[in-house]
Amino acid sequence: MLKHIIVPGLAALALAGCGEPPSSTNLTSNEAVTAEPLNAAEDGNAADTTNYSAAVLGLNDAQRNATFIRALQDAPLPCDHVDASTRIADQDGVPTWRVTCKGGTNYMISMPRNGVAKIISRTDR
Repeated sequence: MLKHIIVPGLAALALAGCGEPPSSTNLTSNEAVTAEPLNAAEDGNAADTTNYSAAVLGLNDAQRNATFIRALQDAPLPCDHVDASTRIADQDGVPTWRVTCKGGTNYMISMPRNGVAKIISRTDR
């Protein structure tokens, strides 16, 4: 008996969602091409103009090392703790550091403007 009550109730709910949306949301093809996106005002959709290399250059040692540990863990590369980071010559015009992890593992990390770190393992140094 319960089955007979639930099935018609579900069917009624499913049909309630059917139908035409309000005419104010229907756009002609020309309007659709020139329409502003509904989420255009949201900050997350704006082009990111942050200069991440400048931001990293402005960090103190502890902040910079925390940034590098995060980049290494996201890679994912083995590094439990960044003991030191030393600025070295830029690589192709991009700020670069030699990063030493706990245990002596070394990496070179370059940080371009877009913030996507380039990490090179340095087992020879």
